[in-house]
Amino acid sequence: MEIPAGERSLCVRELWKNGMGWDLARITPFISQKTKRQLMSVVLDNITGSIDRMSWSEQSDGSFTVKSAYAMLTRNELPRQNMEKIFDRIWRVIAPERVRVFFWLVVQQAVMTNSERHRRHLCESSLCQVCNSGEETILHVLRDCPAMSGVWQRLVPPGRIHQFFVASLLEWAYGNLKNSEEQGDNEWATMFVMAAWWGWKWRCGDVFGMTGRWRDRVRFIKDLTKEVLAAHRSVKGSCNGPVREERMIAWSPPAEGWTKLNTDGASRGNPGLATAGGVLRDGEGAWRGGFALNIGICSAPLAELWGVYYGLYIAWERGYRRVELEVDSEIVVGFLTTGISPSHPLSFLVRLCHGFISRDWIVRIAHVYREANRLADGLANYAFTLPLGFHLFNSRLDALNSIVLEDAIGSARLRNIPV
Repeated sequence: MEIPAGERSLCVRELWKNGMGWDLARITPFISQKTKRQLMSVVLDNITGSIDRMSWSEQSDGSFTVKSAYAMLTRNELPRQNMEKIFDRIWRVIAPERVRVFFWLVVQQAVMTNSERHRRHLCESSLCQVCNSGEETILHVLRDCPAMSGVWQRLVPPGRIHQFFVASLLEWAYGNLKNSEEQGDNEWATMFVMAAWWGWKWRCGDVFGMTGRWRDRVRFIKDLTKEVLAAHRSVKGSCNGPVREERMIAWSPPAEGWTKLNTDGASRGNPGLATAGGVLRDGEGAWRGGFALNIGICSAPLAELWGVYYGLYIAWERGYRRVELEVDSEIVVGFLTTGISPSHPLSFLVRLCHGFISRDWIVRIAHVYREANRLADGLANYAFTLPLGFHLFNSRLDALNSIVLEDAIGSARLRNIPV
């Protein structure tokens, strides 16, 4: 529907009603359902009194970087081959960094063979200088030339030889970069990239007259692969992350005279369809109020913050003045305890939450694991079944009765956590 001439010059503030939100009756005839869901998660900042500020939308924290600007300017939305999975396999394979970089150039088809040099008019022929029987493409150098095919015949398992020699370049690289298959003590992906790397080195030596004598190239590749894997295991063993142990995690009731507020957000995509939920409980685990919010479309941290905001709002309105707030998002807990940059896209909602926290009451903020936040998580997921907007529950929902009872009796779940 075309926007009427009189509506085209409206400012955003003219489509916002204080205390009620967006004037959807005037907006929805001109926007899609998806845009409406995105708009529902946005609030006009006329509460905190902060001034307008610049925020860079290409970065999650709102700050400008040359890298993100370059990515935006060079973004190509046209359909093209997705190379993400093959790149992921290249950078994960156990091999020296120079070997991984070489293989990245291989799949980018940026290795300077005679075929490429001839295309650039840098040489007179594209023929292989070693066998003189075929065009020197990347596949010819690394696989099909007799100088390498004999090595591969002895390395590749007999059942895979046919597929190995007929695959295209990307199929050949992607299929052999799996780490799941092993030969003896050697992981095949490591042996594969080491053989390809040395195949290229041998080729350069043949062309430039620098090749020494090799008693057994196959044995050399196998021994080198063992060394690479042993070095990797040694380094990995000395650089282990934090020690982890299994612990039973459960919801814990608040201290005497306090009320526990658990909130959570859920997002099916980031951004994607998003919801939030929260619940107030006393020291006996009894329900003292809960809510579910179908937000629309937004990011996961924004959904978490909406849960915190509405949870604090309900707790304040119901007169609770000692509140233990528990959230299972470390990012959000960081926002609430250490603050946030004014240019951050989430700064407005964080300031709203700080506005509640700074009132005449005590709010303790803590991060908990999801196993201790199951009821809030259940409310957030339940909100996906509800219409857009806020839904208040003064009594517990039948669908979540089992979680309420399990939390009240201290039912715990196992989790592997750092210590």
